[in-house]
Amino acid sequence: MELLNGFITISNLQTILLMIVGTFGGLIVGALPGLSAFTALAVMLPFTYGMSSINGLCFLVAVYVGGCSGGLISAVLLGIPGTPASIATCFDGYPMAKQGKGKTALSAAIISSFVGGIIGAVVLSFVGPYIAKIALKLSSFDYFAIILFSLCTVSSLAGENLIKGLIACLLGVCLACVGTDGLSSVYRYTFGVTKLANGFSLVPVLIGLFAVSQIMGNARDKEAIKALDFSGSNSNMGERFTFRDYFKRIRMIVPVSLMGLVIGILPGLGGNISNLMAYSYAKNTSKDPERFGKGQIDGVIASETANNATVGGAMIILLTLGIPGDNATSVILAGFQMNDIAPGPLLFKTQGKLVYAILAGFILANIMFFLMEYFGLSIFIKMLSIPSMLLLPIVMVCCFIGSYCGNNNTLDMLIMVIFGIVGYILKRYGYPLAPMIVGFILAPMLELYLRRSLMKTDGSWLPILSSPIVIIFLIATLITVCLTIRNELKKSQTKKQVV
Repeated sequence: MELLNGFITISNLQTILLMIVGTFGGLIVGALPGLSAFTALAVMLPFTYGMSSINGLCFLVAVYVGGCSGGLISAVLLGIPGTPASIATCFDGYPMAKQGKGKTALSAAIISSFVGGIIGAVVLSFVGPYIAKIALKLSSFDYFAIILFSLCTVSSLAGENLIKGLIACLLGVCLACVGTDGLSSVYRYTFGVTKLANGFSLVPVLIGLFAVSQIMGNARDKEAIKALDFSGSNSNMGERFTFRDYFKRIRMIVPVSLMGLVIGILPGLGGNISNLMAYSYAKNTSKDPERFGKGQIDGVIASETANNATVGGAMIILLTLGIPGDNATSVILAGFQMNDIAPGPLLFKTQGKLVYAILAGFILANIMFFLMEYFGLSIFIKMLSIPSMLLLPIVMVCCFIGSYCGNNNTLDMLIMVIFGIVGYILKRYGYPLAPMIVGFILAPMLELYLRRSLMKTDGSWLPILSSPIVIIFLIATLITVCLTIRNELKKSQTKKQVV
């Protein structure tokens, strides 16, 4: 009944128009390489000055939903993640587009994003407060074990060579150590460059590794340019993916949705981790894991379902505990503060009308982005008719803009170019980039929670092992590593027999 009242509250022309503008703006910004949902929210936050609290916050929620969903467009069409939450979507979405199945890949990604977002919205509306209370009880020990498990799942993304995948992961971990130590404030590996005090930002690193390296490779390889040129007759091939096709994979959808929700609830993680973990889960549980990375639609579905379910999880912890689950929700928190509203356990009692209006707006924003993307599919497909020789320079300009806009720092553009060269060299010699990104993202949090845990226990490891959650995730980590090694040995034996 409260949720129905929320829909009644926002059912006026002004609020709906603002949400349409917010969703569309978020989609456009999210689709541009490097300009994430966080960027969209940061740009559009000033426009909420003078709006009522309901209109302003519903507008920001619409921007958030649109920004998180827009990244799939460039991920599928260009092989460049529009947002960090769309990294895994590139792995199979882009190969499908090159195979003439762009429409199928896009429609599958859009449906997956929509269902993941609706699942997040439903959980947010009915069981959000109860889930948030459980997450609040997790200690730094538990977070350390969860992140260690997440980091070890990268082994399944290592491609055909486990050693090269682990080397790439360790390289990402090492690069994450550059900057100021979060606990002791000591500079590490900056080599006297004061501008590196904050380390390498994720956006220029991501753009460099995935976008610039690919453009460099295409510029060098004439055959790659021909493969990229969709202006031929095969550009519109591929049938629309339907809801019936989607729900045939219900056994995979349920676990990856829950994975996205839980990761969204845990502060500091977010869609850039959930999409990779969901992709890893889909690959490990698939009957044909060798097809992943070559145009397997299940990889697209798992990634997009999880990262949009993460949005609902992040909103749960924001509304119930006042803790931003990721960078984007920190901007929405600023929107609450602009209206002198403090999110937290008492919000549902003191501002019930506002809370359920936001929940209704969250559901409506998911419906809006679905209608815009799914029925505008032909427009996105027409982007494939642009010759690659014209498209790639435009993408390169967007890469520079996206790198600069993250921190308004010209050094980030240089970092983007450097990581583009690094990514090109790694791909040239068969080193996968996904493990490197996972290591780069997770290493700072892994170190932080480990050091906090050891500080609590005066350097002793035994108290850390006393937590049942730690034991569960450490066992899961050990099983994951053992299974990966076993699979690698089987592959090597099979190759020897073939030879």
